[in-house]
Amino acid sequence: MKNTFLTFCAAALVLLSTGSCKKEMPVYSFRIVVVNEDGIRIQNALVRATAPVVNAIPDFYDTTNVYGESKIHSYPYEAVLQVKASKGGNPPLVEGCGFVKLIADSVVELKVVMLPYTGGASGC
Repeated sequence: MKNTFLTFCAAALVLLSTGSCKKEMPVYSFRIVVVNEDGIRIQNALVRATAPVVNAIPDFYDTTNVYGESKIHSYPYEAVLQVKASKGGNPPLVEGCGFVKLIADSVVELKVVMLPYTGGASGC
């Protein structure tokens, strides 16, 4: 009787410990740092990160802080985002661009170098 009770308790403990685990969904986070040609960080730059397809769902807008950084943005899925940064009106005085691949459970940082706007020849 004692042996049966101990076996029952051990089996119940195993079932409870394995049955209640739930896998957490990964989080994909990124931050954009905007600098000029000399590597000096640029504050108040407009930053947009989006997937380079029509009607993309991931679409992030931000403005860099005094350290030239955007806030950390999170997205629930793996993605590659196109990033554009600009400053100075329409047309912008300076702009830069790049791509960032989001990685699960880490903060990916992309440095965007802004160059003087030259009428569509900036490479973005």
